[in-house]
Amino acid sequence: MTEYGQIGLKFVYLRLGGMHLLMSYVGSIGSLMAGSGMTEILSEAFAGVLKMLTGKQYPDNVRALRMLVEEIIRPLFQTQNLGCMADLLQALDDAASHSRTAKLWVNCLFKPVFTIMKYIRAEREAY
Repeated sequence: MTEYGQIGLKFVYLRLGGMHLLMSYVGSIGSLMAGSGMTEILSEAFAGVLKMLTGKQYPDNVRALRMLVEEIIRPLFQTQNLGCMADLLQALDDAASHSRTAKLWVNCLFKPVFTIMKYIRAEREAY
């Protein structure tokens, strides 16, 4: 018998799967955005928003956050010529420099949602 029990688990590493990792990430977005009005906006279209923003209901919360970000940044695409992601990030950073509220939404919602979208794409294309 080894120090790891009957089965030699010396080279077994536990890691969270993609879904569990994103559930925790969405929970952190919900904590950062608490009191910002995001809950009220999402509750108009989705039920169980408080549970969603703690990281539960994984598919619903990712869908809700994507829809929210898309609708908020839609005017940027209509008023500015944004050809690539760098142009969008520059426009968001310009908007964030004008007020603390915009800075909160850009840094704690928009950019994390973009990260979620990149992560999901990487998970799906990895095979």
